[in-house]
Amino acid sequence: MAGKGRYAWAFSGACVVAVVILVSAYSNSLENALHFDDKYVVEGNLYIRSLNIPLFFHDASTGNSLPANAVYRPLVTTSLALDYWLAGGLKLRQFHVSQITMFVLLGVAVFFLYLRLMNLAEEHWWTRWVALPAATLYAVHTTNTETLNLMHARSELLSGLGVVGSFLVYFYLPRSRRSYLYLLPMIVGALAKSPAVMFAPLFFVYVMLFEQRLSLPDVLASRSWAALRAAILKSVPAFIVGLIVFVGIGAMDAPTVNYGGGDRVHYLQTQFFVWLHYGRLFFLPAGLTADTDWTLIGNWYDTRVIAGLSFIVSLLWVLWFTSKRPSLRPVCFGLAWFALALLPTSSIVPLAEVSNEHRVFFPYIGLTLAVVWGFAQLVGRWSERRPRMIPVATSAAVVLALVAISGNAVGTYERNKVWLTEESLWRDVSEKSPANGRGLMNYGVTLMAQAKFAEAKGLFERALVYNPNYAALHINLGIVTDRLGQPAVAESYFARALQLGPDEPTPHFFYGRWLVERGRSAEAIPHLQRAIALSPGDAAARYLLLETYAKAGRTAELKALAAETLVMLPGDPQVDRYLNQQAEAVLPVLPSGMTVKDTPDDLVNVSLRLYQAGDFQGSLEAATRAIALKPDFPEAYNNVAAAYASMQKWDEAIQAATEALRLRPDFPLARNNLAWATAEKRKLTK
Repeated sequence: MAGKGRYAWAFSGACVVAVVILVSAYSNSLENALHFDDKYVVEGNLYIRSLNIPLFFHDASTGNSLPANAVYRPLVTTSLALDYWLAGGLKLRQFHVSQITMFVLLGVAVFFLYLRLMNLAEEHWWTRWVALPAATLYAVHTTNTETLNLMHARSELLSGLGVVGSFLVYFYLPRSRRSYLYLLPMIVGALAKSPAVMFAPLFFVYVMLFEQRLSLPDVLASRSWAALRAAILKSVPAFIVGLIVFVGIGAMDAPTVNYGGGDRVHYLQTQFFVWLHYGRLFFLPAGLTADTDWTLIGNWYDTRVIAGLSFIVSLLWVLWFTSKRPSLRPVCFGLAWFALALLPTSSIVPLAEVSNEHRVFFPYIGLTLAVVWGFAQLVGRWSERRPRMIPVATSAAVVLALVAISGNAVGTYERNKVWLTEESLWRDVSEKSPANGRGLMNYGVTLMAQAKFAEAKGLFERALVYNPNYAALHINLGIVTDRLGQPAVAESYFARALQLGPDEPTPHFFYGRWLVERGRSAEAIPHLQRAIALSPGDAAARYLLLETYAKAGRTAELKALAAETLVMLPGDPQVDRYLNQQAEAVLPVLPSGMTVKDTPDDLVNVSLRLYQAGDFQGSLEAATRAIALKPDFPEAYNNVAAAYASMQKWDEAIQAATEALRLRPDFPLARNNLAWATAEKRKLTK
């Protein structure tokens, strides 16, 4: 213990360095854009714009404007609404800061978890010097970039905090055991993501290994059945509470939820290889992709299935062996954690995607413990046999730890750059997963936003080969063919999207928007009404239907929808005007003949509508008028930049985007437009 006191100052400094490394690794992610379901959970979700917290716990549909994904995660919705409130709007820096703060807290909690388990195996003053790099390695591991860059994936962070928190309460607050208070963090974590209830089997494994001191061979011996019975009885409350919570949360899911999985048998045999893939990523996190093009493996005798089964058999053998030696039981527990944490997503429950990088966020807590403690034990045993080599062995271990931590930290920093914009992310996906139809489509969407319609159409057509029945893809083909001057073809694509997704809000919204743009408001209204009925929290559909009602002179329906929307979004000035003024006086008529009030906010809205309609010159003029009325208006400068960029006037676009960022440094849209214009100008100068 003398060594512990002597180097207390050094350890405190090392803890500070660990936090600095973690924060530095993610320091370049603060302006990263929203991706994947963030568009439905954050950007397009009307509910998070007000702190109606009781409603979040009552209605699962408040958490996602896409009905098929409306699972019950009220803690996630609450945290996002708090970010929106703290930032005073959708300012992404606040959301990223919250994400990183939660991760730092999880890293600290993981350190104390590791320290306790290591001390139970072998209590030495130096165990904290093993626990700290282990927790740091987990925190900066490059695979975690997906979880940290997706706002909706904070469900992994919160549920992970719940599981680790339950262990910490059990370890460090022993008086809470009689009242089972250690189960509270698990319950709270499950309100972010239901796999937090896996604490129950993890707790059973812990009690069996560390409290009853049973190995896996002991479980099969009759002499150990009394100890095994004691372990089971001690963990029964966790299983009962976990089951109740799991069933209750499942009952709260919206009835429209669809996980989109396929055949169970094919999914299971594919997961054998996925487990091997996840094991490889821990040691070599290279080739990461946000959206794989993997498909189900059709035959059990496929070499990938055999390789995956071999990996799982090897894992079971290591579990068996390490459970027999008390000093190696943290390795056994860590591997059991890895396996149990993977079961909800990588077993017999088929999900839409075969593999996802964020699925290893929770399992890697255990795998990191197993690998680092196992390595520490190897170094220790080798040093015991060669006492003179202890300094060399210690130095080598320190160097290896620094290489692993710094390598992953640098990898994380570089990987964050891929998540900067939608274009950078989906370009990366299309390169690494060329057979991924969704990846090709989303990359095409980013090009379409830059008015590169022919290139976007080519990507959509390539995607159609892999996903011929993907409603979203047909929607985008409708949009791009319309921009290319083929309205009849565009309408046929919209019609096909409606056939493929008649009960999805997205086809109805985009077809309705297209009809509005073509002056067919009467036909558009039923589709917009249907979109809102399917997804009440869809902000874009509500705003567009309000505008369409106003233009059509349907005052009674306008005011009814506005009143309903204000209940969901109290104080929204744009909606409030519909209730207090005549619609004709406040709404733009697109694409020409604007009758909107000459206020800067109204003009920016007109500018946006004109831009979406493809009238870039009109968009530029409206935004310029807004600047004349309000010279320090960053949103107006951003619209100017977008319009100039769409007209390929790169210098003007750069100048306007730069001014927008000067006025509002944390403006991701302006940053994206600046990056786009700068990149295109650079191409011209080569």
